[in-house]
Amino acid sequence: MIKQAPTFGRLFAMAAFALSCFGILLFLWLEFGGPVPLKAEGYRVKVAFPEAVGLAEDVDVRSAGISIGTVRKVEVEQHTHSALATLVLESRFAPIPSDARAILRRKTLLGETFVELTPGSREAPPMADGGRLNDSAVAETVELDEVLQTYDPRTRRAFQLWQQELARATEGRGEDLNNALGHLPELAESGGDLLAVLNEQEAAVRGLVRDTGEVYAALSQDEDQLANLVRGSHGVFRQTAAERVSLAEAFAIFPTFLTESKATLERLERFSRDTHPLVRDLRPVARELRPTLDAVRDLAPDLTHFFEGFDQQIRASRTALPALRETLDETRPFLAAVGPFLAELNPIIGWLELNQYLVADFLGYGASALADTTDSAPAGETGHYLRQLGVTGLESIGIHRNRLSSNRGNAYPPPVFTGPETARRLITPNWDCGPSGGPVEPRPSSAPGGAGAVPGCWLAPKLNFGGRTHGSLVHVDRDDDRR
Repeated sequence: MIKQAPTFGRLFAMAAFALSCFGILLFLWLEFGGPVPLKAEGYRVKVAFPEAVGLAEDVDVRSAGISIGTVRKVEVEQHTHSALATLVLESRFAPIPSDARAILRRKTLLGETFVELTPGSREAPPMADGGRLNDSAVAETVELDEVLQTYDPRTRRAFQLWQQELARATEGRGEDLNNALGHLPELAESGGDLLAVLNEQEAAVRGLVRDTGEVYAALSQDEDQLANLVRGSHGVFRQTAAERVSLAEAFAIFPTFLTESKATLERLERFSRDTHPLVRDLRPVARELRPTLDAVRDLAPDLTHFFEGFDQQIRASRTALPALRETLDETRPFLAAVGPFLAELNPIIGWLELNQYLVADFLGYGASALADTTDSAPAGETGHYLRQLGVTGLESIGIHRNRLSSNRGNAYPPPVFTGPETARRLITPNWDCGPSGGPVEPRPSSAPGGAGAVPGCWLAPKLNFGGRTHGSLVHVDRDDDRR
């Protein structure tokens, strides 16, 4: 037995323990719907319910689905035998209009009862605190047994049998039924989306129902085939049940498959966007591909014959190619010796190619130079002579100290002097147009004999030879071939 006085620490621990116990009890009291002790009383309204099955204290008071208060007290009136309930409403929902109406409802068929209040109208005067709602404003509660009593005896019997069979069907499947009810909101939401789609496709759904009726009519015409179909379906379902483990694995990996498929489709979409310009550019090629393939098909027999004969060439090349190699090896000294000769010959051939028209004229005009004949030759002979001079203007015989305005610097004609400029100027290109003061257009004269006519003049373009640009004359040397 301890006779010494308690210390301050022990007194503080006992007080803290007592306060904690009180706090826990108060928390549990409030969690189970009890009123807060010493709290100010809220707005109160009394409502008399002629039928109050399931009505108890601390049940909810709701309006438009929102909880606005609780039932604080329930007592029985002696003269009316009604349940007089005292409702305590939150201050933000008080006061209520005097024309509000009340009814008892249930959260489910077998669930908790709550009081439902209608908002009433804003024009009605508000009820005073502690007032009583008119009995005429309280609607009667329709119980489940009253709904069932509206059925005739045959319907009630059928409903009873349905409940009994439903109990047998759900026996031992309570957990599955709970899971089904738990997923019912998701099913309803998905079903709403499905029904919306079906509503949009009303014409197609009608056609489906109509065609389904025709299918069932066709199935019912041959009962033996229908029986075979049912037996076959039973076998399919039995085999499916036997493979339930595999099906479970398939459904287990199906989310992963969907995830990978989504990633693959996203990459495929990016690839399609990247390849769209390529496909657009390949469309002309694709249109030309068919004629090309048709031509290849026509060419295929010739190619087949060519490759069949090419085998013989391959066999012959085993002997011919070594011999050709020996021949090429022997020609190396010859090619080395002919190189300097070609270095001298190629520029000459290139010059002849550049002046091919002049060379052709020289070869042709050499024979025609002696084509003129004379009658002064001895009898029985044809006298040919070579013309030495042809008078074509003032400068043919005369000698001038200065160049005349009609003089043109074209001592040597260019290699090629054809084209629109020659036809327009009526003269071949010249080395210079100094006497005429620069390039001029031809001006004919109306005087007798053409006196005073001015011939045209235009400068000859630069010549390109051996990879270099030359002036009026081309210089041929060994370096031209190297370039």
